[in-house]
Amino acid sequence: ALSEAARLHLAAGDLPRAAHGLVNLALAQRAAGDTDGAAGTAARLRELTPAARQQITERAGKNDSSALKLAASTAWLDALLALDRGETATAAGLLAAVTVTLPAASPWPGRVATLRAEVALAEGRTADALALARTGVSACAVARDRSEEARAHRLMAGAHMRLAQWSEARASFLAAVRLEETLGAGERMARDLEQLATIAEKLGDAAAAQLYAARARAIASAR
Repeated sequence: ALSEAARLHLAAGDLPRAAHGLVNLALAQRAAGDTDGAAGTAARLRELTPAARQQITERAGKNDSSALKLAASTAWLDALLALDRGETATAAGLLAAVTVTLPAASPWPGRVATLRAEVALAEGRTADALALARTGVSACAVARDRSEEARAHRLMAGAHMRLAQWSEARASFLAAVRLEETLGAGERMARDLEQLATIAEKLGDAAAAQLYAARARAIASAR
């Protein structure tokens, strides 16, 4: 359906909407495990982006932020797929190029900061990861991007765990779980609850560890 929608937008000459559709298509392919398909869609998006940005500028003028958002989304998608391949330096370079100021209501400042945090964590730059994840949490909250906000909290928790900051890690995972409850994201919640069980053990709270583990099993058994 996403592929057909992108095709129809292209056929109608609406390149910006086609580009937006290609981002969603690549994410759907990635979620389905179709890495080659996602890479191919990202390449199509990369090729289409300059012309789509030109069309946006012709429609709305140079001061419109839509062209900047499109450039950010293209770089973000390429960086995400590079990180999937373990190419952290490539991902970091792509995200470093996204230096423009975007509207606070846009989801892209938060998504870029959160992905930069994930890259930093993968490269072992724990302190940088923690700072970037905090930025991601704040930016995603402003944009009301709840799913990405939860991911930023999880990255904060991961950084805290590497630093053996167990109480802080617990607070970050609990923040992620609260958001996941509102999203109905049971699978992610179960994984976070398992982490909370581990952290509770580290903190010497065996009763809480058992309850977190029980909650995770209950969710997993229903899937």
